Amino acid sequence: MDLKYKKLILEKTIYYLIGFLPLIVTFFVYPNIPEQIPSHYSVIGEVVKWGNKGEVLIIPFLLAVFTYARPRIFKDEFQIETEDKVSNFAALLFIVSVNLLCYVQLYTSLYGINSKTTFNFYNLLSCVICFVFMFLGYIFLNCDRDSSVCIRIPIYFMNNTVWKNLHHNLGSYWQSSSIVCLPIGILCGNTYILHLLTAEILFIILIPIFIIFHYIKKYRKN
Repeated sequence: MDLKYKKLILEKTIYYLIGFLPLIVTFFVYPNIPEQIPSHYSVIGEVVKWGNKGEVLIIPFLLAVFTYARPRIFKDEFQIETEDKVSNFAALLFIVSVNLLCYVQLYTSLYGINSKTTFNFYNLLSCVICFVFMFLGYIFLNCDRDSSVCIRIPIYFMNNTVWKNLHHNLGSYWQSSSIVCLPIGILCGNTYILHLLTAEILFIILIPIFIIFHYIKKYRKN
């Protein structure tokens, strides 16, 4: 068995494990979940609707179906290898994101109304921002000039070295900053979560704009 085949088996094992784990965990804790669970929250974390405990099985079940069906139904055939990598990473990131949603739902179902003091809509929004820019970082680290997602205007015609450095630096910055902010967004209390969101917007979104303008300026000088 060659190394490439072993790597493929490992990747498939991780893929299916992450995809089916929420359903397994949900079945494991299901007997401990109250009959009535919070089903909808306001933006400040208040429960506005209650539902039956069976609802906690819906998302994990759909995720398991998606995990099983995607490699068999959605067969991506890209001309560029990096596009295929990005597609696979996007699917994995989606599965990980739904994992997070499932575990949040389990947590709020187990602890009911008391859970709103530790997790609310803004915590989830913070995590979504991190996942989005983690994905963009991965794209920028693996894209080339023929990729469907890359910086084209107004600096598409800059030389290859500057173009690669720009995408590498942006990709590394987005991934590292998202990895740092993700656990903080999960654990941050309601008192500080809005401050964290402000910091994310500043450090993950606004600072890269200055990085892009820096490279535009550098390119024009050259």
